[in-house]
Amino acid sequence: MTDQLSLYNGALILLGQPRLSALTDEGKGRRALDFAYAKTVKVCLEAGLWNFAMRFRKAETSPSVDSTIGFKFVFDKPDDWLRTAAMTVDAHGRRPLLEYDDRTDFWLADIDTIFVRYISSDPDFGLDLGRWPESFVAYVETSLAVATCEEITGSNEKMDRLSKAKKEAWKTASNRDVMNEPVTKFPPTGRLVASRGGGLSREHGRR
Repeated sequence: MTDQLSLYNGALILLGQPRLSALTDEGKGRRALDFAYAKTVKVCLEAGLWNFAMRFRKAETSPSVDSTIGFKFVFDKPDDWLRTAAMTVDAHGRRPLLEYDDRTDFWLADIDTIFVRYISSDPDFGLDLGRWPESFVAYVETSLAVATCEEITGSNEKMDRLSKAKKEAWKTASNRDVMNEPVTKFPPTGRLVASRGGGLSREHGRR
């Protein structure tokens, strides 16, 4: 069973450090991992279109943003959104929405109801460690080791080795995750309408 303590110990083993017996243990290693943990997990979740973290939800127009030019309707992104995977016009997720804009805090489209597939940080999705496959666990452990290597070991040689291991761990996790996807899929978000990202435009401002 994967939990925060097992992730810490996986990273410490890669760093050649003693394991922790509890998350309350004192020491440089635990403090460094505490500091790096939340950000590292978020970055790892954002790094792929992981099936275990995927959520599919209906979105409706938001009154919090005006759309005065271009796309007619604005949709606030949910608090647990990390990365958009696909937009559709139907509740079965089969008919892709081809024209939309994906901003930092919201989506824009010309229809008043959309269905979104996205990577979620909800405790029942991306942050449910029990759902993580072993390949993703290994990727997170290696990422934690990289994030804390300098502070814990001060070894440039170990950092170089772990950085290479992190890339390989991502490839392995990504390739195995793809094997769990349905055979028929439409292109992921961003293929037909480039994301403008980076917040509000002059044409779409919050009230």
